[in-house]
Amino acid sequence: MHRRSRSSSTFFAIATLLVAISSTFANAQGAPPVIPAKFEGNLSTKSAKLGDVVTAKTLKTAKLKDGTEIPKGSKLMGKVLAAQSKDDGKGNSFLAIKFDHVELKSGASLPITGLLVSIGPVRDATGLGYNSVLGRGGVGSTPGLDPSVGADAPVNRDDTYLPPGSTLPNVGIGLHLDKAGANAMRGVGIDIKLDSTVMIRVELD
Repeated sequence: MHRRSRSSSTFFAIATLLVAISSTFANAQGAPPVIPAKFEGNLSTKSAKLGDVVTAKTLKTAKLKDGTEIPKGSKLMGKVLAAQSKDDGKGNSFLAIKFDHVELKSGASLPITGLLVSIGPVRDATGLGYNSVLGRGGVGSTPGLDPSVGADAPVNRDDTYLPPGSTLPNVGIGLHLDKAGANAMRGVGIDIKLDSTVMIRVELD
């Protein structure tokens, strides 16, 4: 009796583990693609209005869950759903953006739900490493560290790398969609400015 009970417990423990592994694998397989892009044009909470168009050019090729390919150089298109300047917000600004379709190079348009998961500065156009001493206009370097490169190795291996969240000074992003399908950004003591020096990563669904 005791042996049977122990065998049954072992069996159920293994079965539970296998189910958990399968579930984790399935979730990983079904994870939505994330695509890096660079903003085009200029948008500032100083003058942004409801309905203003937001455009970002993709920096890599990505595939949707259904296998549809979004080539590098396509355009993520969205619009402003809410904006508040620093002055109107008593020192803090607010910007909500919704990415709702992609314009392919062929001219075709694909509807999407785009969640902004990262925002930060584009890697220095001179080729200097992200957050490098020279890239920041500083002088000197940590002994043994090339001042033209940043300390974060993954950034230097991939020009499109961007950590989750915001690396724009004094700007935070909400990593979820509201009921209108928009992402919110908040500027602390500043007006939020989006232009070609700003890169994003967008989760596509």
